Amino acid sequence: MGEKSLLEERVLSPEEFVAGYQYITEYLKAGLPLCDVLKRALKYFEDQFVDSYCTIMLLNSKRTEFVNGTAYSLPDDMLEKFLHIRLFDGLGTFGAAAVRGELMVTPNVYNDKSWKTFSNVVEPYGLKSCWSVPVFKPGTSEVVAVFGVYSKYSRYPTQRELDTLAAYNELLGLIISNYKVHDCGDIQPLNQHQEDELDSKLLYAESIKTGLKNGDIFPYYQPVLTSDGQKLHGVEALARWEHPEKGLVPPIDFIDHAEEYDFIDWLDEVICRRACEDMKQLMDLTGKKFMLSVNISAVHIRKKDFAQRIETILHETGFPANYLSIEITETSLIENLKDVAVTFQHLKSLGVKISIDDFGTTYSSLNYLKYLPVDTIKLDKAFIHDVDKSPIDRRICKTIIQLGCDLNLDVIAEGVESTKHLTIIRDFGCDIYQGYYFSKPLTLEGWKDYLEQF
Repeated sequence: MGEKSLLEERVLSPEEFVAGYQYITEYLKAGLPLCDVLKRALKYFEDQFVDSYCTIMLLNSKRTEFVNGTAYSLPDDMLEKFLHIRLFDGLGTFGAAAVRGELMVTPNVYNDKSWKTFSNVVEPYGLKSCWSVPVFKPGTSEVVAVFGVYSKYSRYPTQRELDTLAAYNELLGLIISNYKVHDCGDIQPLNQHQEDELDSKLLYAESIKTGLKNGDIFPYYQPVLTSDGQKLHGVEALARWEHPEKGLVPPIDFIDHAEEYDFIDWLDEVICRRACEDMKQLMDLTGKKFMLSVNISAVHIRKKDFAQRIETILHETGFPANYLSIEITETSLIENLKDVAVTFQHLKSLGVKISIDDFGTTYSSLNYLKYLPVDTIKLDKAFIHDVDKSPIDRRICKTIIQLGCDLNLDVIAEGVESTKHLTIIRDFGCDIYQGYYFSKPLTLEGWKDYLEQF
């Protein structure tokens, strides 16, 4: 079954709604400007919709024109031409949705007279269709914004797309309505503290990109062992940043920025490619074969060409696909399970293994095993940490390990830091381990030295 068919057949489940709500409101809780909050929302919807570009256009208090504060994912010069346009001057689908307060669809903008004035704006970007939905102030019929969706194809919205947007329409209206608006209709400007904070984040994101360009971000390697640590199972590549001033920076301090500013795919591919190159050379040199696990952001894996990018890396580095494991954090996979399954099936066809990290930390754990072609589950270190003290953690660990065995999956215990941890987990039936008890993450040279003992 094709990817598009899987998209159209899905139903927005309660857990998907909660995940979307948490994603959209994350910036709101952080106190960021409205435009940033809305851009966060657009990223969510574009992940849900088919071949689409989204925008949220805000109305002034008199509902006569669109104003600054609009959020969009299309080029700046295009959407800026739509600002401060009076609704009755013929702004096609957007203006009609705002005036009529209902869904408006233009399957082909070049055949719609109301788009005549603006068709030259969308033409350079290859956009052919547009549909728009009014966003209401909660509990009223007052339109505070218009949510618009462009596509490079002549098409109507799917029912899935309409249902998804309808589910969050009230939330968007609530967010927009609760921000202060000047009488002129513009969103209240940032205060000095907010401007400084935003500038600081942008500068930090640019410094991460510079680190990628300069080769300052590269993998460390942490061993994964079996048989009480006597045999080598594999190694996990973990991103580290050798900052020229701050020294070694852990991934928790830069991964989120790469996701937020949409260059996480670049970072993931740098680490994956470097790890494949390093381990291919090491395998050829030593004659030893072992699994290489590489962490991939769920933001990256949802992109349509992700599997093809991995295939290209494997081809260009010569690394054997059957020794590569793509590792995804469980908590980030809650959205689009069936879409992710399509990508996973492509990877599996190459011979690549699939691993779910932090297994057991969400209520959807069993859904992942049901819908995704998983080879390995990694028992979250939060359960391992107190397994020698907490009866609950012991029961959870034992249950997950038994489940993995019943489903013929490899189970890796992360965060093993003591003999007690190892003994308990081993007695529960887990025979693959990772943690500081065996080794901290190592440089490439350190990993080469460590490997000599096997």
